[in-house]
Amino acid sequence: MTATITEARDEMFAVFRTAWLGDPASASVPVMWPDVAAQKPPTSGAWARVTVQHNTGRQATLSNGVGQRRFRRTGVVTVQVFAPTGDGQEFSDQLATIAKNAFEGVTTSPGRVMFRDVRLREVGQDGNFYQVNVLADFEYDEVR
Repeated sequence: MTATITEARDEMFAVFRTAWLGDPASASVPVMWPDVAAQKPPTSGAWARVTVQHNTGRQATLSNGVGQRRFRRTGVVTVQVFAPTGDGQEFSDQLATIAKNAFEGVTTSPGRVMFRDVRLREVGQDGNFYQVNVLADFEYDEVR
C-alpha cells in the first residue's frame, strides 16, 4: 500500500517517465516537471508538462486490529502536450497517444495507484503551439 502522498505522486510520475523515455518519438521531447525549479518551457520544438492534482480524500475503512485505517485519495494526472503549429496536430496526437497509453489500464506496484478514465482533450492552437491534454483519474489508499 502507498504510505504517503509523496510516494504515490512519485509512482505516477515514474509511470509517465518510463513510457515517455521508452518511445523513440518522445524520448528527446523535454518535460516540464512541477518540482524542478527555474524551468521555462521551450519557445520552439515540442514539449510536455505533467502535473498531479489531488481532488478528494475520505476514510475508506474502519480500523484494523492494530488501529490502521485506509484513506482513499483520488485526483487527476494531466499531461499537456505542445507541438509546433503547422505539423503540431499530428505530432501532438502521436505524443498524446504515448501519454495516454502510459496510464490506460495501469495499476502501479507497490503503491497500487490505479488509473482510470484516461481521455484526450484537444485544446488547439495556443500561440506557436498546438496543444493536446491527456487526463487520467487516479485512486490509491493511504494506510495509517
